[in-house]
Amino acid sequence: MGLFDVDEEKLKALYHRAWLECDRGFVKSRKYPYLDKALIQFARENNCTYDEAYILAKTGKRMF
Repeated sequence: MGLFDVDEEKLKALYHRAWLECDRGFVKSRKYPYLDKALIQFARENNCTYDEAYILAKTGKRMF
């Protein structure tokens, strides 16, 4: 695993960071560029959709 690779744990951590930055409210992923880029990269690497990657980051459950 390289420095810029995104795995499930890193994706969850980035979502948690965005969640804390928005005062533990609803996270609009497009508002946080680091989360948005990580979701796109994770979706491409794992052949899933952006929404499935977002659900994985938010709940920890795989939908694919």
